[in-house]
Amino acid sequence: MRLKQETYKRGVINSSVFSIASKAFAFVMQMLVAYYYGATSGTDLFFYLYNIAILLGIIVQTLNSSILVPQAMKLRNGTSAEAEMEFHNTFFYLFALVTSALLLLIYIIGVTPIGTRWFINLTSEELQRHFATYVMFFPLTFLLTVSLYLSEILVSFKYFTLGLCCNFSLNLCAVVCLLLLASSYDVSLLMYSSCGACLLFLLGALWFLKKKLHWKFALYRPSYVPVYGKRIIGFTLNQLLVMIASAFPLYLLADVQPGLVTLVTYAQKIIQAPLAWIQQAASVLLVRLNNIPKEEYAVKSSAVVGRTAFSLVTLTLLTSSLTFVLRHFIAENLYGLGKIDATVIPQLSGLIGIMTLAMPFVAASFCYNKKYFAEQRIKRYVLIMSVANLLSCVAFACFIPTFHDSGYAYVYVATEVLIAFVVILCSKHTAS
Repeated sequence: MRLKQETYKRGVINSSVFSIASKAFAFVMQMLVAYYYGATSGTDLFFYLYNIAILLGIIVQTLNSSILVPQAMKLRNGTSAEAEMEFHNTFFYLFALVTSALLLLIYIIGVTPIGTRWFINLTSEELQRHFATYVMFFPLTFLLTVSLYLSEILVSFKYFTLGLCCNFSLNLCAVVCLLLLASSYDVSLLMYSSCGACLLFLLGALWFLKKKLHWKFALYRPSYVPVYGKRIIGFTLNQLLVMIASAFPLYLLADVQPGLVTLVTYAQKIIQAPLAWIQQAASVLLVRLNNIPKEEYAVKSSAVVGRTAFSLVTLTLLTSSLTFVLRHFIAENLYGLGKIDATVIPQLSGLIGIMTLAMPFVAASFCYNKKYFAEQRIKRYVLIMSVANLLSCVAFACFIPTFHDSGYAYVYVATEVLIAFVVILCSKHTAS
């Protein structure tokens, strides 16, 4: 089958369907983990490290789509295809090098007793029991980071569906390995399967760029780095803060109750599953905004974002309401099987019920964030997100020790509401 560039409408449809399928496999993976492994300190460590790997990959992916891709597309349309290749190659090699050095440093520090306690909140004895899970975190993070960088290049060429193959293969391989091998291996099996899936995608993406897009990997220009360095550093620091704000509460929850990190992760996946296709629609929206002619942008951009946001928020309101009504059924019948302790099912149901309230606000943020990226208003976006995430970290530190999982859920919802309102209000203010 010959792969073709997609129109924006078909890109939304195809990528949404593909993303839903990917999230469906992710959902099945969560249920299989609950069935085969339950909610234990081993699953806590897996989800904690796996989420960090995903978040680090998303930092590079978001940085590429919001800062580098718009500039690369201008070079493609205004200068030459070789100029775009030169630009992307420079930062691809830079990110690969920086990621490798960072992971090596984390590994060296992480195996010390103090590093083990501060990085993953485990004792040295617990680390030894789950050492394979810990070690495989490092190759997984590197492979995922470079793969997601390349996926955004494919999306910029309107291969929207192909850009989703990394996450799809990640979840599909996890499901297959669990079904075939979970009874014989511990949860580290998922780390191995994820590394294999990312490696396959990486090789496939490199082949596609070389053979189909005639990519020249030898082209690079280090002089691009200082030009965009300040913007990249500012955005990266903000995204690192987002990662810390996401990982910090899981770190705190690990001290509350064994398996609680796993329960929170299960609830997160329930909430994120319906948002999958909405996130893809927002990604297509960014490409559409980048292609609006400059003389028409002021008139068309706000209308395009407003219509898209209204449609997506309306749909998520319906989805959120349905999820809230079915929260007990979801917790009992989808996760309350196998080795998971029946006594924690009410906790999971409560988490789902509270966290689903954030879904419409997340959908609105997805859309209006893309307007900031298209207009390269990165400083304002960084400021908004930095303040919101700092406040959330303070709130998590105050509420989790006292209210435990409920404290996490309420702070999560409050943070998403705050971000949505501020992002929309600042966007309207600038537009006027």
